[in-house]
Amino acid sequence: MGEMIRRDGAAGDILADADRTLLNAKARGGRWAELAEQRLEAAIALSASVKIQLETAQGALLPLQAQIQARNDKADKTIGKVYDILWNEIGRPAHDAALSVIFPDGIAYYAEGDTSEQPDRMDILEQLLLSGVHPKLSKGTAEACAAEIREESQSLRAAVDAARKPAAQVKVLGRVRTALAKVVHAELSNLKRHYKIEGFSEAEIHTVIPDRPSKAAKKAE
Repeated sequence: MGEMIRRDGAAGDILADADRTLLNAKARGGRWAELAEQRLEAAIALSASVKIQLETAQGALLPLQAQIQARNDKADKTIGKVYDILWNEIGRPAHDAALSVIFPDGIAYYAEGDTSEQPDRMDILEQLLLSGVHPKLSKGTAEACAAEIREESQSLRAAVDAARKPAAQVKVLGRVRTALAKVVHAELSNLKRHYKIEGFSEAEIHTVIPDRPSKAAKKAE
């Protein structure tokens, strides 16, 4: 007995099977085509539209993600550079309480974690540098380091903000496509049922609806 693709199959595979079913049914004509068009044509047209929108959003997002990565790498290096400048200026101590206040967990606190929140963390670092927390840190060094942090924070924030909308589009459209695939799977199931009502055999039906046999269980050795 032939089997349809599982309901929990990949969205792309389900939609591809629906496309193939409609194509096969139209090639046969008659009730094959009529029933398939009734059940699948509108959903397939919608899925094609969603696919185009998703691919467009993904295409827009990719270079923006690359820009975020590049700006993030530069920001992380700048944070590390600023730490080294401060450490050198205060005499390269094995431990320094005031430096630990500015860098609670070393550079990791500012450089690691959610990239979208890193500009906010860097803003705090800038404020700490300018607050005079460390008595051995000269005002000139603090201001110069704060300016570098501010510049990289602003650049990273701009890159993150530029990617927000296309990232949201990709996320939403991806979920729409997944939900649509479930609808299409239900329509494929209904189509198969209607083909059976028409008197078509299981073998005939699966020359139109792609056969997706379950993988056989492995034999115990």
